[in-house]
Amino acid sequence: MMNKHPGDGRPPRGPRPIRGTQPSGRVLRTEVGEVELVTRPMTVGDAGAVREMHERCSPESLRFRYFGPMPRLSDRVIGLFTNPAKGVTFVTEVVGGERVVAMSNLMDLAAGEAELAFLVEDEWQGRGLGRVLLRHLLNVAPSRRISELTASVYATNYRMLALFKEAGAVVPRPAGAVLDLRVPLDGDPLCAYEPCR
Repeated sequence: MMNKHPGDGRPPRGPRPIRGTQPSGRVLRTEVGEVELVTRPMTVGDAGAVREMHERCSPESLRFRYFGPMPRLSDRVIGLFTNPAKGVTFVTEVVGGERVVAMSNLMDLAAGEAELAFLVEDEWQGRGLGRVLLRHLLNVAPSRRISELTASVYATNYRMLALFKEAGAVVPRPAGAVLDLRVPLDGDPLCAYEPCR
């Protein structure tokens, strides 16, 4: 297994800036500390690495993503994630290491409408990777003729709620355990995170 950070075998401890590049097609390269990551569409061949990433995630991270226990991804779920007729799923991996550290989804709900979600391995949380992945999904959505994006988030998932609020999401008043958010697509999504040129 490749070390996540040269020298000490751990991912970089923050806060550290992430340098991102605008997606070329649907592939995105980012840098966390000294570690280069690539985000690309998931294929069936990624199933093993994605399952291993899920096994490294804490029960809380999995519950926040799936709203219940998800000890192992079934073949049916893997098939859903890799079916282009259902949407697009991206994997984020360490360049040269074939270690998946995050997964992001843009799943079709109806014509012009999709739901977004992502899961970042616990050891890579809190370093800005979620922000980069959200920006990537917002950039990809128009190319899929998506005009309305939604996301479901636990009311107690404060980190995720703050991320969506930063992106301009409409957050309803809490009325239950799960909040259904609307994420705007008007304007340039890059402007939500960095100066627009």
